[in-house]
Amino acid sequence: MRCYVSSLEHLGGSPMKVLIYGRRAVASALRMTLPLALLIGLATPAMPAPAPAPAPTLLRASLIVKNAADSIRFYEQLGFRIELDQSNARRPEGNPFPLNTPSTAVRLVILGSSTGDGGRIGLVEFSAPIPTDNRANTRRTGLGDVVLVFDVANAEAVHQIFLKSGADVLEPPQVYVSSRTAPDGSPLQGRVFHVRDPDGYLIELLEAPKSVAITLDRARGDSPSPAAHK
Repeated sequence: MRCYVSSLEHLGGSPMKVLIYGRRAVASALRMTLPLALLIGLATPAMPAPAPAPAPTLLRASLIVKNAADSIRFYEQLGFRIELDQSNARRPEGNPFPLNTPSTAVRLVILGSSTGDGGRIGLVEFSAPIPTDNRANTRRTGLGDVVLVFDVANAEAVHQIFLKSGADVLEPPQVYVSSRTAPDGSPLQGRVFHVRDPDGYLIELLEAPKSVAITLDRARGDSPSPAAHK
């Protein structure tokens, strides 16, 4: 292998010697220096993947209502209380909210659970003029509709409250069977029914599933509910 010595002018003006090797020597030198560069940190390490952005926080579900007072009375039956109630003038010109009428007044009511658990409901009442209704006048629920689901301790008791208040109750509480089972393998059953609020929004009242006392039923000579076999 031949080795040649040459000299170049350094950027600072002083001579600098450079050794020029043959092709095989250069390849061998690269194989030796690359692992060394990795060991001493000269090589650029792979950058870690960026952390995913956190999901935004859902502040509340807001409903556009005709009469906030009626809606407040309805949701108070579920244990909600007023956290905020404010009315303001509204300038429809240049307002980014896509309302279908140039309403000049708005009332915002925020309801929260009396226990502090769960989410919040916003009631938004526009007036002067009142917005037009975009939803079809139908009892059936379809695309674009909203369903608010509430967890209740006793579906039958809540059902009686809404019946006495004259609410639009769609059916009595129905038994449903959960896909989960109790530790002993017995089925879990709950109750559910539906009601519409004063503006027609569909409300689902869901009593969490509980263990079915099959052993007690059999001791009395009874059979489990037919729904338990579904």
